[in-house]
Amino acid sequence: MHPLLLLAALSSQITFDTVQNGDIYTITPQVTLAQSCVCQVQIRAVRTGNGGQSTSVQRHTVTIPAHQLTALSRLRMTLSPQDNLSITVTVTDGQSLRLSQQWGGTS
Repeated sequence: MHPLLLLAALSSQITFDTVQNGDIYTITPQVTLAQSCVCQVQIRAVRTGNGGQSTSVQRHTVTIPAHQLTALSRLRMTLSPQDNLSITVTVTDGQSLRLSQQWGGTS
């Protein structure tokens, strides 16, 4: 891989800001990119527990400026003691950029 492309890939990342208040979780996926982008964002949340499984998918297009932490969405979930939650965020420009990161939590 070309050194400049490698540097750009390493300086782009998805992170999760997570706040827990009792059994309520607020998860905010955030992205920082090395270059500005009009990107497609997909956020997939899968919650599994005693009541079964539910899946939620959000897709939208967003303009993301370079080198600026940008919130992509805010998810608020109430989790029971046996629930598991998995959130996968994918950001792509449809060409050379494709980032994906997963967050998982249990109450």
